[in-house]
Amino acid sequence: GDGTVLLFGDICHPDERTEEEIARDVEYVDFFQNAPIALHWLSGEGIVLWANQTELDFLGYTAEEYIGQPIMKFCPDEQELVLEIFKRLGSGNSIKDVPVRFRTKDNRIVHLLIDSNVRYDTEGKFAHTRCFIRDDTARKVKEARARLLLEETKRSLRQLDIFMS
Repeated sequence: GDGTVLLFGDICHPDERTEEEIARDVEYVDFFQNAPIALHWLSGEGIVLWANQTELDFLGYTAEEYIGQPIMKFCPDEQELVLEIFKRLGSGNSIKDVPVRFRTKDNRIVHLLIDSNVRYDTEGKFAHTRCFIRDDTARKVKEARARLLLEETKRSLRQLDIFMS
């Protein structure tokens, strides 16, 4: 599929939907597909059920390449972390700002932050995750620069100590 999800309206009687309801559905689908944040749903088994266009574009995959695949395929270096995330989510907890590395289609590693919780069906069973993903690259670069600056400062101070003694 194309990842389109019917959000509102009477799905039992689609012919009874008004033009206004149809227009609202189109607007909601556009809102989620083109949101300025990456969104996806995962099954309880870690299969990508849906992802918005923002996430697909960021990672470089088509819907056909991404949806229906195990999430582990896209974060192969993070198996333990992904399993821990699912354990936390499956026990009813939410996660916030969890750093994880994803591999893009062109084989780059991108640092992301994930917020997620679970939608349960009417019988209380795990239906899917609700994952919100943000690029964490800028923060990682700032941290690396700060570490280098600190190391250079320490080195300079050692050199100054040697010079002064």
